[in-house]
Amino acid sequence: VFDNGDARGMEQPAIASMKYSRAVVYKIDQKKMTIQQVWEYGKDRGSDFYSSITSLTEYHKDKDSLVVYSATAGMQFDMVKGVPVGASAPELLEFKWGSTTPSLWMKFEGTGIGYQAMPLSLEKAFDHK
Repeated sequence: VFDNGDARGMEQPAIASMKYSRAVVYKIDQKKMTIQQVWEYGKDRGSDFYSSITSLTEYHKDKDSLVVYSATAGMQFDMVKGVPVGASAPELLEFKWGSTTPSLWMKFEGTGIGYQAMPLSLEKAFDHK
């Protein structure tokens, strides 16, 4: 899941720079009714990775990897005025399963706010069968 960190624990952080977003993987055992966090990325990056809007964490079985997209990474917010300060630089990352270091890291600077990114297979998209 992509945990954007807005109102985590139903509370807003006291200072805007305390907000952070993260990509998280959980192991769910429906029979035992338990949930366990097994992986996360983003917390250590702090507000630099924070994205308040549509972002993505998605597992890709064919590559045994996780794709993570942070739509407004790098944008800071003036919580008093309620407005963004500075430009965002959306980020698209891919992690080999279990790694916390991205094998691919794309940063889109000068693009404004990103909306959403979704990996797709060109072969499947253009298969005319």
